[in-house]
Amino acid sequence: MEGPHWQGQSAIVTGASSGIGSAIAAELADAGARLVLTGRRLEALEEVAGRCRELGAAVHTLACDLTAPTAREELALLARREYGALDLLVNNAGVTMNARFSELAPEVLRTIFEINFFAAVELTRLVLPDLEARRGRILVISSVTGLVGTPTRTAYAASKHALHGLFDALRVEMRDHGIGVTIACPGYVATPMRMHALLADGSPQGHDQAAGRRMLTPEEVSRRVLRAAWHRKRLVKMGTETYLARALSLVAPGLLERILARATR
Repeated sequence: MEGPHWQGQSAIVTGASSGIGSAIAAELADAGARLVLTGRRLEALEEVAGRCRELGAAVHTLACDLTAPTAREELALLARREYGALDLLVNNAGVTMNARFSELAPEVLRTIFEINFFAAVELTRLVLPDLEARRGRILVISSVTGLVGTPTRTAYAASKHALHGLFDALRVEMRDHGIGVTIACPGYVATPMRMHALLADGSPQGHDQAAGRRMLTPEEVSRRVLRAAWHRKRLVKMGTETYLARALSLVAPGLLERILARATR
C-alpha cells in the first residue's frame, strides 16, 4: 500500500505541546509538511516546534485556549496567511476526567464539552473552505470511549461520542467536496493526559491511574493515524482494549458491562 506523502502539505495540529499531538507534529515535520501548531503551554509548544524545525519543517505556533472563538479565528487566519489553503486539520486537543456522574459538577461537564467537542467542531467550521480548496483531510483523535461508554469517564465518553456523530455526518456532507474524515480510537496511550484528568470538582487528578500497564506510545499512534488519514480511512482502532471493548459491545454487551463494573469498583 502506498505510504503517506506529506511533503509540502500544510497542516494544523491542535494539542501539539505533548503526547499524541507532539508525535503527530514530529511525524509530519519529518515527512516535509508545513505546520501550524497550537497548545495552551507556550514553553512546551515552542520546544515541540523547535524539534520540528530541526527536522527541516516550516513551523508557526499559536499558544492559546481554543475554547475562545477569537483564538480559533486567529489560528485559522494564521494558517491561511502563511500557507494559503489547508491540506490537513488534526483535531487532537482534549481533556479527560475521572469521577462518577452523580458527583460531577455541571460546570466540569460543560468544560469537557467546550474543549473536546465545541473547540474542534468550530475550528473545523472555520477551515472547511481552506480544506475544500485542496481536497484535504480531517483527522479526529477520539478514544476507545468514543466507541464504548466507560464508567467514571461519562463526560469524556459523551464528548467523544458526540465527535463521532458529527464527523461521521460531516464526512457524508463533504463527500462531493473531496474532504476525507478519519476518526482514530486508541486505547491506553503513554501520555500525560491522565495526570491532568479532571476530578468531580474540576481539579486535576495529579496521577496516572493506569501507570504500570502496557500502553501504546504516542509515536505508534501518530504513525498509524497519519497513514489512515492519508488513505482517507473512516475509522482506525488501536490497542487490545479497543478491539475487545468494541467486539463485546456488539456481541456481548452484558458481559462488557460486568467487566467494566468490576474494573471500576
